[in-house]
Amino acid sequence: MTAAVIDWAAVYKQYEPKVRAYITGRVGNAEDIRDLCADVFCEVMKQKDRFSGEEKAVSSFIFVITKRTVAKFYRSYRPTDEMPEDMADETDIEQQTIDAQTLERLADALEQLDERLRDIISLHYYGGKTLTEIASAMGMSYPNMKILHKKALTQLKKLIG
Repeated sequence: MTAAVIDWAAVYKQYEPKVRAYITGRVGNAEDIRDLCADVFCEVMKQKDRFSGEEKAVSSFIFVITKRTVAKFYRSYRPTDEMPEDMADETDIEQQTIDAQTLERLADALEQLDERLRDIISLHYYGGKTLTEIASAMGMSYPNMKILHKKALTQLKKLIG
């Protein structure tokens, strides 16, 4: 089937709950989840003319876009709270510069981790999930999760230097 034959409205109705569940498992904030779901389906609509696969390949097409959208979200994640101007002094500005550089190095290091380790770090530190919750969601034991978490932290330390 070609893109012209696929009913994209029906695809949205069928896959939106699955996309939302995937994103919810990786992002804690309800507003971010809603925005990311919208981003996924906007991207699907932008790329639908390039999709020339069969109807059964739609799920793979959507899943790839979903994974990329979540990864892009974490790569661009930056805290938005700013310090009031009357509280900032020279020392704070130097510290903010150092912190920004550290965040950039951390983001680069996270990209170098394999997907499973990156998901663990993202869910735990950005998503606010406990290791027990992550282990359950990923279908693994808590002791194994602790080992993978430690492995991810060790690799990050090496990569950051």
